[in-house]
Amino acid sequence: MSPELLGTAVGLTLSLGVFAFKAAAGEYFYCALPVPPRHKVFFLLLNTGLYTAVFYVSFLLLERIDLFRLAGSAAAFLKAGTFLHMLLAAGLLLWGVKLLCRGPGAAPDGDLSRGWLLLTLPCPVCASAIFLASAFALMLFPEAGGLLRRSVPAAFLAANAFFLLLLFRAGRFFRIPPLRLTGNVMMGTGLYFLLLLLIAPRFQDADKLYAAALATGGGVPLPRPAWAMALLVFVTALAGFIWGLRPRKGC
Repeated sequence: MSPELLGTAVGLTLSLGVFAFKAAAGEYFYCALPVPPRHKVFFLLLNTGLYTAVFYVSFLLLERIDLFRLAGSAAAFLKAGTFLHMLLAAGLLLWGVKLLCRGPGAAPDGDLSRGWLLLTLPCPVCASAIFLASAFALMLFPEAGGLLRRSVPAAFLAANAFFLLLLFRAGRFFRIPPLRLTGNVMMGTGLYFLLLLLIAPRFQDADKLYAAALATGGGVPLPRPAWAMALLVFVTALAGFIWGLRPRKGC
């Protein structure tokens, strides 16, 4: 596999992983609500069915349309998706702040529970990532369409289940209430989406950077502001996570 294809595969895999983690955070919050266990099981099965349906529809469309012929329309759709991406990020940040402003002894309730829908349900941005990942998988392995229709959704759902168990373990190990843990996840996911909106416009120059790297025989160093921004984001995220472990009285 060429470096370009490998980079694309890694990027799409990470994007699906992020959405699997986002859905797991919403499922974790709902499972912490005071609802009967059968409702929680039904909700997890329903959400699994929704994501499976998104994958199924994506593969069905890819088998019936010419993706290259519709490249122009797809590009326009992806540009419009930037606005939806921004709305999703803003909603996650606002609801994350609302959760973190609750007192340390607050329990999940019906009024706050609506926010987990932003995390759990498949959004247009998530559906776009699933569609692109499915298209890339079919492009790499055109003869294995039947296997891909089962393996790609299974990998996504397995990652979702892994992250859900990881959140339960993290909440018990660090003794973080569900409201605070979900709020931290919402804030982190919202900041991640906003960071993508800042980085994505630079992707159009990726071919120039790659050509320059090949011409010089080495890498292209990032400018100092880019390193400073990356370091600032990392330090801020780490400090915010450690600060979130402290008991607080709310806003």
